[in-house]
Amino acid sequence: MQTFEVPTLVQLLGDAKGYVDWAIKISDGDWYGTETFYQAPLYPYFLAVLISIFGPSITLIRLVQMMLGVAGVALIGLAGRKLFSERVGLVSALMLAAYPPAIYYDGIIQKAALATFLLCAVIAACVYLQTEQRWWYAVLVGVSLGLLVLARENALLWTPLIPVWILLGLRETNWHRWKLVGCYAGGIALILLPVAARNGSLGGEWSPTTFQAGPNFYIGNNIEANGIYVPLVPGRGTPMYERADAERLAEQAVGHELSAREVSQFWMSRAWEEIRQAPGRWLQLMVAKTFMVFNRYEVPDVESMYIFREYSVPLQMSRIWHFGILCPLGIWGLVATWRDWRKLWLYYLLLLTMIAAVVGFFILGRYRNPVAILFIPFAAAGAVDLFARTWAANRRSIGVVAVLLVSGIFCNIRVHEERSLQASCYMNLGIAACKAGNLPSGIQLLQHAVAEFPEMAEGYVNLGRAYMLNRQPARAVPCFQTALMLDPRLLGVHYQLGEALEYSGERRQAIEQYRRALTETPPDARAAEALSRIR
Repeated sequence: MQTFEVPTLVQLLGDAKGYVDWAIKISDGDWYGTETFYQAPLYPYFLAVLISIFGPSITLIRLVQMMLGVAGVALIGLAGRKLFSERVGLVSALMLAAYPPAIYYDGIIQKAALATFLLCAVIAACVYLQTEQRWWYAVLVGVSLGLLVLARENALLWTPLIPVWILLGLRETNWHRWKLVGCYAGGIALILLPVAARNGSLGGEWSPTTFQAGPNFYIGNNIEANGIYVPLVPGRGTPMYERADAERLAEQAVGHELSAREVSQFWMSRAWEEIRQAPGRWLQLMVAKTFMVFNRYEVPDVESMYIFREYSVPLQMSRIWHFGILCPLGIWGLVATWRDWRKLWLYYLLLLTMIAAVVGFFILGRYRNPVAILFIPFAAAGAVDLFARTWAANRRSIGVVAVLLVSGIFCNIRVHEERSLQASCYMNLGIAACKAGNLPSGIQLLQHAVAEFPEMAEGYVNLGRAYMLNRQPARAVPCFQTALMLDPRLLGVHYQLGEALEYSGERRQAIEQYRRALTETPPDARAAEALSRIR
């Protein structure tokens, strides 16, 4: 609750605003919708249920997410106890309870909170199925994994792993194993088939999740990709534009209308075409993304944990307890428990598959968070083993030191342009403050953002907008000019520069900018109105 002063919790932006707006629309009666899902639907529907019962309270949503976080701690503790020992289970629970990224994601409006709880439920259900082989645990695995797929689409890669594990890894009769597979299949079908049928009824194409895999794969693997999220159209990386831009650009390229699946296939094909053009560069990119996945840094989206920790005492723990510590402990835990590989191989596969799924697209902290959750039981086992070795004064621990040292260096070297990412988050805080009506604070935050990273074109655009709202068009003009100099591809900036020039008394230059705005793709309709007015 110490973070109530953060502007982006007062005025939601990006995905958070998109989720809440979608949830309000659902709670107002649009439960079925009118088009196929482009974003994972479970979280907006989860929010819609809360809004229908309690009203649109961001505070209440955060409290419910925190309760889910507590439940996730209990589930991961139970899983650790069943897999290893009571002590490992306790350490697993403590690790997750104190893990700053998990605390942070529980406190913001993002699907990571719900996805973390569901992931803990999947792990716990698998562990209980492994130890007791009850049919209802198989159903629970299917249901929880199906729900996780609707919150985190890349979990779909796990769906074939569970039947293979049941058939090859459980010590039961053939009949009982096939019965468990059927119960698992029934549980997951109960969740995913209605979504597939709903998508089919609206778009003519069945899909158990969404139709954004192609655009996301292109963003993460195109010839100019850098490993993190960059929108298809500069300056338009919000839910309001993502789907429309993906469809518009794909349809312009092929010359006719495309279905949702065809749009996704277009971007997937284009990504592979660019990979074939420069395979060496793509391999370098994959190596870089692998380093990013294992790095200590939590790549921010719209909001940054590192800004939130300025307001929050629990998040201060991120200075000493972060992924750069968790991962080396987890790697040692994998080594220390290798003798039990027959019992643990499913969890190895879940971890490796999730790492591959993250590397295959692009890196954000909240996308990497499932990797951290999967590491926690192994990190706890590693920590318990280290404690036992230390207590017993075991001198034959050179291998332990080597593993921890090498993995610690690997996970803690700087691989991200942290300054630019942090500046982008300060920019978002400034935007939120301006939208909430606090222009002086917003302008100050935006000035801080461009001072932190002067090469950020979007920062100058938003600072210019803030000056316009503050009735300072003369100060807005150089901001828009700098933005266009840094990135001429930005849409809408010529119009905004024209408007700033017009209100500054520079009518001739304003007309020139309005005309340029009409040459953009798509043309800015506001520019035509401005030209008719200014003439």
